[in-house]
Amino acid sequence: MTSKQWLEQTSSLLECTQKHELTAQLMETLQQQLGLSDCVLLVPSVDGRRLILSQFRSDNCLKVDPQAEWDVTDFSHPFAHVLQTGKPMVLDYFSLAYWREEVKFVQLVSGLPQEINLLMFPLIQDRHVSGLLIFAVSVADTKEMLQDQQWQHYCGVFMRHWQLLSTVASQSGQASFLADSLSQAKDEIRHQKSLKALSQVLVGEADKMYKLRGEILRVSGTDLSVMVQGATGTGKELVAKAIHDHSLRHDEPFVAINCAAIPENLLESELFGYEKGAFSGAHAKKRGLIAQADKGTLFLDEIGDMPLNLQSKLLRVLESGHFRALGASKEEHSNFRLVAATHVNLKQRVDDGEFRRDLYYRLCQFPIHVPALNERLDDLSLLVNHFINGFNRHHRREITGVRYETLLKLKRHSYPGNVRELRNIIEYACALTSHHGELEVSALPEFESAELIDIGCISSVEGDFGDIEDLRLAVAEFERQVIRDRLDKFKGDRAKAAMSLGMPKRTFSHKCLKLEINE
Repeated sequence: MTSKQWLEQTSSLLECTQKHELTAQLMETLQQQLGLSDCVLLVPSVDGRRLILSQFRSDNCLKVDPQAEWDVTDFSHPFAHVLQTGKPMVLDYFSLAYWREEVKFVQLVSGLPQEINLLMFPLIQDRHVSGLLIFAVSVADTKEMLQDQQWQHYCGVFMRHWQLLSTVASQSGQASFLADSLSQAKDEIRHQKSLKALSQVLVGEADKMYKLRGEILRVSGTDLSVMVQGATGTGKELVAKAIHDHSLRHDEPFVAINCAAIPENLLESELFGYEKGAFSGAHAKKRGLIAQADKGTLFLDEIGDMPLNLQSKLLRVLESGHFRALGASKEEHSNFRLVAATHVNLKQRVDDGEFRRDLYYRLCQFPIHVPALNERLDDLSLLVNHFINGFNRHHRREITGVRYETLLKLKRHSYPGNVRELRNIIEYACALTSHHGELEVSALPEFESAELIDIGCISSVEGDFGDIEDLRLAVAEFERQVIRDRLDKFKGDRAKAAMSLGMPKRTFSHKCLKLEINE
């Protein structure tokens, strides 16, 4: 082949953008232009300890096993010697008799006839052997082939382009890895910011609140229907609003309706809307809440109280997105995300035949449970301060906090109305507290005795501890009683009271301050 033809082949080689295309082009050119019957390309493994098959073209002079590999640390085959020396090696029919130790090599050359030599040619890049070409060459052509520099230069171009593609692939992989890592870091920062923002709305450090906030962020990134379950007053609407605010629909409407607060005969018209004259009193067209929630979120509170006939219509809207206003001749379409809430056992209502089973499963694609306040009483002080701060902002007051004794009494309440009840209690107490003052026990409303949790008054070591639910508060109350008893006994003399309890006066005074004992 002329120099011009090799130049054209080299140009075609450089047009390859993938390594498998490059090796295929190399093998095809060598076999056709050099008149070779068999041509095999071996490349080192990643760890450099093995030679693995990359490409081959065979007319059965070489018996190629596509799965064969050669250990280059084992010098029982000639490939290892070529890699070591970096020089071509030619084995004729008789020389092959000396290489009978390595089974896979023997199998490879078992079909070579006497007039064919085995030529092994190293591909060198940056003084390192980066590949090995194996040819089945006629004895007459072997010398001429070894002296031909043009195909060898062509192989050199192949190796440089191979290295370039390897470098590009490596850099691309590193760039992709860095991009993924950066994306993950940004996602984690956004996640932490969202968690922090949620903690300002859904206040609490209990494990159940951390879990709740995590579930909200997970489901916010989807369009799944969410069922928020929890007792009355736990903040189910806050959860629904948080799901909307952290979703891709946050710039669109959030439409809420309490299914239990609207009479059954009006609920359908509120949801679907109506045309003028659709029924008596329909003096003008009204757009329903489903239409208003288009591209946003529809929140159906207390969905367990929805009538059965309306449940089937809601299911159709959820499945198709289409609905028909009362009195309308044409259907409309609304693309909304549904969040429902209930304080009742909806599964039990399904079993009792009071709620459609198919609608239940459609609503519960992602169930969320909101814990009751008595499940996380350790959060009470955080909630109290949160509500005090909210009262201060709304009413432009500066109530500084809550006294320890007041907090102790608040923790003894059972809160059947949950967080909503606590908020009402705090706002009531704030209204009775002076500017720059602290919430006193006297500002709290009267609690019914049945609603109080008895933490127990420890009068002796032999007392009944069975009813204690908060050890820290019980111990604090015990200390308060002991210190007050000693102060009464010594008529307010703190030095004598401290001495009688075996503690320094400074420690005694510090405990009085901490426990808000002013005697």
